This record gives sequence, C-alpha cells and structure tokens, in this order.
Amino acid sequence: MENDNANLEDIMSQVRVCFESSHGEQVQIEAVQYSELIDKLIEMNFKIGVITKAPLTMSKLSDYNILIIGNPKENYFSDDEINDIKNFVYQGGGLLLINDQGGDPTNKNNLSKLGSIFGISFGTNILINDNAQSEDDEQLITTGNFLNHFIMRGIEKIAFKSTCALQLVEGDPKAEVNAVVHSGLGTSEISWNGNAWTESRKEKYTLVAVSKFGAGKVVALGTTRILSSLINKKHGILAEDNAKFLSNIFAWLVNREVYEDGKLKSVFVNVSLKPDVYFWIEKELKENDKFRDFNEIINFAIESLAVAVEKFRETT
Repeated sequence: MENDNANLEDIMSQVRVCFESSHGEQVQIEAVQYSELIDKLIEMNFKIGVITKAPLTMSKLSDYNILIIGNPKENYFSDDEINDIKNFVYQGGGLLLINDQGGDPTNKNNLSKLGSIFGISFGTNILINDNAQSEDDEQLITTGNFLNHFIMRGIEKIAFKSTCALQLVEGDPKAEVNAVVHSGLGTSEISWNGNAWTESRKEKYTLVAVSKFGAGKVVALGTTRILSSLINKKHGILAEDNAKFLSNIFAWLVNREVYEDGKLKSVFVNVSLKPDVYFWIEKELKENDKFRDFNEIINFAIESLAVAVEKFRETT
C-alpha cells in the first residue's frame, strides 16, 4: 500500500498548473486572497507555475497541463496568443477561463473572443438576486440547479458573487460545449447596452459552462470571487460546496477521476504523436462514430496492445 501511495504521489506531481499573469490578470498567485486556492492545488499534489511576461506562446504553455486565466484587466490577448491557447487545449491542455461582472467591456479584455472558439461567451451583465435579504447579498447567487456532470459530483449548492452570465455560442466545429450550472428562480440582470445599464429578467442564466475541444477541456466561470478566501463564508472558496467544486474542476481538466482510497481511475499524460498517427486519428474520428475523442482511440489502442503482449508472453 505504501508503494501504491508513492506511485500515486509521483503521478499527481506530474500535473503542472500555470497562472497566466502577463496580461494584468486579477487572479495573481501571490495575492493573499488566493492562498486557500494555492493550498488546494498543493493538497492535490500539483506543481504550480506562473507566466509573467507576454506574449503567451505555445512554447511557454508546453510546460503545463492546466492554464488558469483569471480576468485580465485592461489588457487583450493577441490573435497569435489566442491561437496558441487554442492549440494548447486541442493538444490536451486544460483551461480554466474566468471573467468577471460586466464581462469584456467592463473589464476591458477580450475573453469572449477566446472563449467563443470553445463555444462560450461572457455576458455584459451582472446577475442580481431578487430575493436578497440585505444589500450586501444583492449580487449573491446560490444555486443547486445543475446538470449531472463530473464537476458537480458531491455538490449540493455553490455560491457566486458578482458574476456575469455565460452564453453558449457557435464555436469551432470541433468544440463540444455544455451549460452545466444555472441560476434558480428569482434572478435578474443589469446589462450594459453600450450606452447605459438596463434591467431585465430571464427564466434562468448560465453560470458555468464546459467544453471539450480535441484532447483538451475548458471550464468557464463569470466571477473571480469564487476563488477568494478573504470574502465572507456566504461566497468565495469557503462558501457552500465551492471548495469541492473547484477540486472537481481541476480533476476534470486533467482528464483524471477524483481519487479515492489512494486509487486513481484515470491519469492525464502528455503524449507526442507522429504526424501520420495524429492525422489518422483525426480522419478516424470524422469518418467513424465508434470513438468519441482522442482519449478513447489512444486508450483502446494501448489496451489492445497490452492484451496482445500478455498473450505473446504466455506463448513464449
């Protein structure tokens, strides 16, 4: 059992998380309000790094498995940077993409341009709790309205403060996007129409969206406050099931089941494919509906090889 635990720690320590900080992001690794988040990542035995100098390139991203972009302020990703982030995800990287209240115009970023590749856009609004008992809670949305998805395992409620809504849009044809968490009844919005803030209401708003893209995955949130431990326990990482929710997100982004009793159900690894193998897999996915994605084909191939090797050993 001790050897199993040692191997588990070795596997976990191979996962590297990058905080993107070269575009004036609000979420900074050294900020005290994110200490609980850092502790959570360390608890999961992840290695943590930071990119502080632009431009963001594939060369820099290749050192990491997960990229966290936490609300750039008054800064924009270039087309080349967006393309490299796209390729990072497509080749197996995980992206946690976080905007904030008011979306792109208020924060002066272009995260919707990036997110739209994966089928996700950020609303230019702030969601309001119509049933708030105090002024401080007017922008507090607590919900248990979500789909049955891996990142929601073991979750009863999560809380969002000062969030914008998310929208599903037509992205790259390879993107498989889903709205996972919605607001409940009694939620309205204040939206920026380019000239003024206006009030309106819908039956529900999307709070969390996920996307599969190539071999990688994306999770999008509309508020950075869910990561903070300096906010009161009604919201932030310590509220409701928010800490568990974030752990689930990171586990899903690295294509790995949450481990229980020291056992790991699946593990993320970077694999370098020969061009002809890569293009054969792409062709197979387009022409044959037997496999859903790169992961299924690669796992099927390795499992088949393992069976064949074992049979060969038995006969020699």
